[in-house]
Amino acid sequence: MLGKRLLFICLVAAVLGAAGLWVPSAQATDAYARQTGKGCIFCHQESTGGQLRTAGFAYIRNGYRYPISQAVLDKAEALQGPLHKTLRFVIGYLHLLAAVIFFGAIFYIHLFVRPTRLTGGLPKPERILGLSCMAVLTATGVYLTWARMDRWVQFRDNTFGRMLTVKIALFALMVAIGLAAVTVVHRKMRAAAKAPAPATAGGALSPASLAAADGQEGRPARILYQGKVYDVSTSPRWKDGRHFGKHQAGGDLTAAMAGAPHGPEVLDRLACLGALAADTAPPAPDARVRKVFVGMAYTNLALIFLILACIAVWRWDFPLRLMAETRPEVVAGQTCVGCHRQKTPAIVAEWENSAHGRLGVDCYKCHRANNEELILKAHLTHDRIPISPVVSPTHCSGCHPKEAEQFARSKHANTHEIMWRIDHWLKDGMNNAIERTTGCLACHGTEVKLVDGKPVAGTWPNVGIGRLNPDGSKGSCSSCHTRHRFSIEEARKPEACDQCHLGPDHPQIEIYNESKHGTIYHAEGYRWQFGPDDRRWTAGRDFRAPTCATCHMSSAGEMPASHDVTERLSWETQAPLTVRPADFKPFPAATDWRVERGKMTAVCRQCHAESWAKAHFDNFDAAVAHYNDVYYRPAQQRIDALYKAGLLSTGRYFDEPLEWEFYELWHHEGRRARMGAAMMAPDYAWWHGFYECKHRFNHVMDAARDLETGGAPSPRWDDFPGRFQEVSP
Repeated sequence: MLGKRLLFICLVAAVLGAAGLWVPSAQATDAYARQTGKGCIFCHQESTGGQLRTAGFAYIRNGYRYPISQAVLDKAEALQGPLHKTLRFVIGYLHLLAAVIFFGAIFYIHLFVRPTRLTGGLPKPERILGLSCMAVLTATGVYLTWARMDRWVQFRDNTFGRMLTVKIALFALMVAIGLAAVTVVHRKMRAAAKAPAPATAGGALSPASLAAADGQEGRPARILYQGKVYDVSTSPRWKDGRHFGKHQAGGDLTAAMAGAPHGPEVLDRLACLGALAADTAPPAPDARVRKVFVGMAYTNLALIFLILACIAVWRWDFPLRLMAETRPEVVAGQTCVGCHRQKTPAIVAEWENSAHGRLGVDCYKCHRANNEELILKAHLTHDRIPISPVVSPTHCSGCHPKEAEQFARSKHANTHEIMWRIDHWLKDGMNNAIERTTGCLACHGTEVKLVDGKPVAGTWPNVGIGRLNPDGSKGSCSSCHTRHRFSIEEARKPEACDQCHLGPDHPQIEIYNESKHGTIYHAEGYRWQFGPDDRRWTAGRDFRAPTCATCHMSSAGEMPASHDVTERLSWETQAPLTVRPADFKPFPAATDWRVERGKMTAVCRQCHAESWAKAHFDNFDAAVAHYNDVYYRPAQQRIDALYKAGLLSTGRYFDEPLEWEFYELWHHEGRRARMGAAMMAPDYAWWHGFYECKHRFNHVMDAARDLETGGAPSPRWDDFPGRFQEVSP
């Protein structure tokens, strides 16, 4: 049966081991991000860390090396099944518990008992506990190593493997020393302790006989104070030769008495055996054995600190690497930074001040060629590493997969194609390449083409949000998160949107500036927090009025953030006839407008009462119905009748005055009226909207009546500038 002291150690260890289950998992360090080019979300369930995905578990099994082979991924997926996860949990817990008990017992012996006082070797309870812990650590460690490593080469070809090798070697040495101490050395110390102690002249005790009187295994318990030997064998406070688990019999307690809560008067109750005589005999064999034992004990203590250092390096990284980084892609990234620091210092400065720079996500992580065709065409660095000048959402998805997926299905990513399907200026060829490149495509995005790995003039430079990229992806994240800072604070401000959402056809920024929301932002927005420390941008705490991102993208209460700006929309106000997003033929959304209306209402409810939000959307719905029924449908029916009668040509658009008038009715004034009503800008809803709609509508109807009355086709502008130029999709 274990003594009280060991029961106390086991209790503390069990509590610490159980508490370890609630300690958050070690988050991936900057070094891991540098090695993989991946962010937390690649390996963990959440961007802030936490439980591992299958890819994260495979990354560990692969020795913290990237890329990960399919075989390792398959094995990791199997090991992430319920059976293996449960088994790994149980074995990991046992490993942790055994380590805490083992280390705690060793620290206890060194701090309270002192190895120099264990003249008769380790007591039986400590020996059993130590051997049991070493056996559990060995068995569980073998399993956990197998669960992380696939090949022998992984023990030497990466930092993780080398650290694991060092830890295993240290543990093996510690076990070997421990086994020797509790077997061979312990038996010799026990035999020496049982041997009769040599007496000196006059019957006085020798130092050797005092050291043997440690009170263990039936031996007498004696102590020395100021040169006199006292017998404490019968004292209940010296059970098994220990005094309150701190002082060991068989030694000199003169110095310890000064720090005791009592004085030397307590010794008057004990039998004094006389003075300690000088020991002039040569050192007994047991003294040499005890020196070996003490040396082993302190060696194991040092090994424990080294093993803890290995564990600390794994969890929290260390500025020094065990092996130099030689992978070409990492060297390429370092080379890019060094070279561009001289050639384009402003770019490097922007990058260094970004989150990417702080995490070590260097040039190569974003500019690597990401498919076989692009690798063949890519620009090569000094080490012949393929580099792509065009950074696409595919590159960003490695660290931001959820955001990339949401963005890919949004109107933003597909606005290049939407533009060609809805806008007559492009699909009917009534403007030319330079007009499109410098105007429409600057926001909607070009189709970037490469020749010899370099973008073709006219398709580049371009960060249009609907850009078609050489790797087949759509969009450009840097439209909102401008390079090379990629600031989330910048993207949350309305200025990030005003580069495209302005002008006579979609003046959202002008509408916002006029609204009460915009007024508040311009008055006090400079005091708001656009990048709070807890990463939760919260209404009322960080800002007082919404920006574009607040309503269309940011989280609101329990509603998560989204990079799909198609969400939260209940009407398509850019369309000629206002329809639900799912009915918008150029780009039908896979959403239910009722659900999305609820999401937008949740945004409003952060600052407004439910009745206020409902009344606002009722007014907006009424404005939409008014535009559809009073302006667009009557005008469209009149225009359709003219086409059917042959009074308007069905060829190129904009080559007849009436087509121009009708286009501006819905594309300019009609949009402004609807968007002004949606965003609460009365001047745009009325004076720039419905007021202008009335003028335009009357012009359309007058021109239609003139054609119908005259009976002759409309005159055409055959010399229309830029007409019949080359067209894209």
